[in-house]
Amino acid sequence: MDLVRDLVIDYLSRRKFLTLATTTTKGEPLTHPIAYVNIDDTVYFSTNKKTRKVKNIKENPNVAYSVFDGTDHLDEIKLIQMEGTASILTDNSKAEEILNMIKKKFPSMADMPLDSDSIVVKITPKVAYFSDYTKRFGYREMVEY
Repeated sequence: MDLVRDLVIDYLSRRKFLTLATTTTKGEPLTHPIAYVNIDDTVYFSTNKKTRKVKNIKENPNVAYSVFDGTDHLDEIKLIQMEGTASILTDNSKAEEILNMIKKKFPSMADMPLDSDSIVVKITPKVAYFSDYTKRFGYREMVEY
């Protein structure tokens, strides 16, 4: 496996939240805070199928997201920027597996009721950028999928 891809997977596995970017039907950018789980470098989240993000994804499945830990010092920045394709999971057994992962990662979500409008979204990576300013200011590596 590629070293940069390994860094991306490790970083994603140690974080809980990302900022997802979609575009509206008018082409305007919109961001969404998301609690996620990942399997390798593929990200999953649960949401209501009536949300704006789902409407946007159905119109244009090309998305981007970033995962970043806040810091007061530029030389401590590490982050991921990902470009990917979002899709709604239709495999019920896979969706159930993802929902169980979410409940394990976020125990407070375990008691949240799911209804018929709940869905699981999958983001398949296309290009990832891993930045690590602890190496040097502006340091960034890329991996294409």
